[in-house]
Amino acid sequence: MKNILLIATGGTIASRETEHGLRPALTAEDMRTAIGSEDSTIEVVDLLSLDSTNIAPCHWQMIARKIAELRTSYDGFIITHGTDTMAYTAAALYYMLENIDRPVVITGSQRPLGTDGSDAEQNLRLAYEAACSGFAGVCLAFGGRLIHGNAAKKMYSLADDAFRSIGRAEIDLTAPSAPSAPFRLHDALDTRVAVIRLYPGMKPITIDAHIASGYRGIILEGYGLGSVPGDDAEESFLPSLDRAKTRACTIALTTQCIYDGADITHYEVGVRAAELGALSGGTLPIEALYARLMILLAETPEGETVKALC
Repeated sequence: MKNILLIATGGTIASRETEHGLRPALTAEDMRTAIGSEDSTIEVVDLLSLDSTNIAPCHWQMIARKIAELRTSYDGFIITHGTDTMAYTAAALYYMLENIDRPVVITGSQRPLGTDGSDAEQNLRLAYEAACSGFAGVCLAFGGRLIHGNAAKKMYSLADDAFRSIGRAEIDLTAPSAPSAPFRLHDALDTRVAVIRLYPGMKPITIDAHIASGYRGIILEGYGLGSVPGDDAEESFLPSLDRAKTRACTIALTTQCIYDGADITHYEVGVRAAELGALSGGTLPIEALYARLMILLAETPEGETVKALC
């Protein structure tokens, strides 16, 4: 018989209507009752009760530390969470709980548990199935899909099938794989990371302003394969990237496109940026890049840049 821990953090799945709209109100016990399994023991913890819009990196640390503390006491974990920042939390836990040897499954819903037409019950059952499986790692269970924690992106604001896997195949529970290295908790995060979306006519001084403000990392959502304006542009970004390198600010270039990822080896505008120390985000979605860079910066001495994102 499996021993599962369900950790509630709030979100739509736990919400009830108030005079100001939906607000988390239900408990982890309500989630356990909805699963209704008699084939395992499900214990519960009410860790948070937040709309996921209010989730911050400090909450990722709370969740990761709780799982690390109790890791060997349970066969699997379910985390109920709001959908708006669920992909960010999934990515953060994916990297913070390196080589975890059991399932950590994040789920939620687009409509509150117990309301007409709610998708909560089916998502909880999917999460429960994954938590009882032989899968090892962090994943997101939603809309019939099981997605690796560092590949999830919310694509629809209302649809039940809201999430997609970016750059990786979805998880097949019939082909479990065990981690090849010991578990390690990465619970230090450097939050001095900014995400900036490039747009035509944007001034490179935007980069300089963030560097001057003390940011140690900047993820720049460029065009196409991750390109930024070069020497032929009205205002080149290359001098700002050079100053970032001088000030030990790590620049990661990614793409505004959803699929196929970034590759800054194809065009001069990308190659020149790479020569100045910019890193390519590859196929990682922005949610995963953000969490990954915070962890790497926390483990990189002050005055140095991150040398690789993988």
